[in-house]
Amino acid sequence: MNWKRKKSPQGKPQDKGAALLTALIVVAGLSAIAVSALADMRRDQRLSANAQSTAQAQWFAIGAEGYARVMAGDLVSGALPRTALAGPPRTGAFPLDHGMMQVAVRDASTCINANSVVSGAGDIYQRDAAGVAQVIALMEMQGLSSAKSNELADALVGWIDTVGGAVGADDAAYTALAPPYLSGSEPLSEFSELRAIRGFTPDVLAKLRPWLCVLPGVGPSRINLNALTPEQAPVLVAMSGGKITPTQARDLLRRRPATGWQSLGEALSDPAIAAAAIDQRALQALTLDAQYLGIDVIVTHADAEAAMSGLMMRGGNGFVTAVRRWTEDK
Repeated sequence: MNWKRKKSPQGKPQDKGAALLTALIVVAGLSAIAVSALADMRRDQRLSANAQSTAQAQWFAIGAEGYARVMAGDLVSGALPRTALAGPPRTGAFPLDHGMMQVAVRDASTCINANSVVSGAGDIYQRDAAGVAQVIALMEMQGLSSAKSNELADALVGWIDTVGGAVGADDAAYTALAPPYLSGSEPLSEFSELRAIRGFTPDVLAKLRPWLCVLPGVGPSRINLNALTPEQAPVLVAMSGGKITPTQARDLLRRRPATGWQSLGEALSDPAIAAAAIDQRALQALTLDAQYLGIDVIVTHADAEAAMSGLMMRGGNGFVTAVRRWTEDK
């Protein structure tokens, strides 16, 4: 029996081409996956590095509060004169590994406190006549009419005070809005909160911003007479409820001793104040030392930048941080 060896079947040319194409597609797909995975890894590494740099920059910024505390200690001990913070902020620049930290410290007791329109404590706040007079006088100094100033002051009181219950007359103007909201019924925490109050338009806030501030206390503003400059005379006029003139305020500040007044009696004995019949509670709220320090910090570290602004408040054991925000104070 004759056996013939069979030849192995050979694929058609188109079958070989299809197999090669399939292999190339698989390789291309795997390559794309590998490239995408590598890109994700690199992106994650960059994000992680950026997060670490940002966190480190923020820690450096928090450390800048120590610089402010040292300065505050020098003010309290007398190593710095009481007028050391009158005028531009005291600044410092500190080189860091892979970056730089810039710090500015200013006396934050040189403005009219928006919360001065009420007095009280806990959850009970009511209109404070002396504080309202200060706010109205400040607004009129900035060119607002008497009627507009009184309207804004009333709206500010209505926002903070606790008269009228949970939803009372003070809330009517806000519950009718879309979306509706209620008044705060507590002192303001940030200057930006004023935007929610009826009548405080961007134009009004722009006029008031250099002179009006938001501080933790209530009642007549705690103004540091030793930190005011003649250019800040409108604050002193407002403190008096408009009972002294801008010229009298400027002259008073120019007569201040170079190292500052050493007692309130010395400051208040000036003829400009003595003859003005200023509200006694407004006078009693005055101070000759910093009660609040504002701090502004910008830190650059590697590719990250952190901006911090804050408020330090004087207490029984020195200055403590009252407010810290991760934005510039605007």
